[in-house]
Amino acid sequence: MHRILPSLFWILSLSIAISSWRLFLAPISLVMEHMAHYERLVPAAFWAHIIGAPLALALAPFQLWQGLRRKRPTLHRWLGRIYGVSVLVSGIGSLIFLPHFLGIGAAAVGFALLAIAWIGTTGWGILCAMRGDISAHRRWMLRSVALSFAAVTLRLIMGPLVLAGWSVVETYCVTAWLSWLLNLAVVELWLRKGSMR
Repeated sequence: MHRILPSLFWILSLSIAISSWRLFLAPISLVMEHMAHYERLVPAAFWAHIIGAPLALALAPFQLWQGLRRKRPTLHRWLGRIYGVSVLVSGIGSLIFLPHFLGIGAAAVGFALLAIAWIGTTGWGILCAMRGDISAHRRWMLRSVALSFAAVTLRLIMGPLVLAGWSVVETYCVTAWLSWLLNLAVVELWLRKGSMR
């Protein structure tokens, strides 16, 4: 089991990140119809999110890879900088296009809090590293990665709901909150278990 979960994390993170860039290969109206209006109304914010979020998700497994941190610390730091910029750009982009959100207000609040928490945990984690507090840096970056992984959890929740007859927009009332709160809960339990050990 201890090998299966990391493998799943790698596979899901990279596959969702790469599939999110399908917009470069096909018209948005075909592959991501529910987000096409953002590209029309706030194109800069839309592309900031579409490029930044998958990049952060793709980098997340590499940043948690102990072998890379140990053997190539300089590469780890540079990838961390790219990750941080990706989170900042994507998070700000999503906040900018939220006024045009098609779902209910409660879902918009959920996504807004996700963006703010994502930027905040990442920024604090980087600040801890700059101060030399590596233990705190790792804890906060785990929280940041949990929020990056919300892109995966959202799709895992959304899939069955869409199959049950919900529209993509209707699923937001559930995914806007569960996609990241579940991930944070898992990380907090894991951190608490580790501190108790």
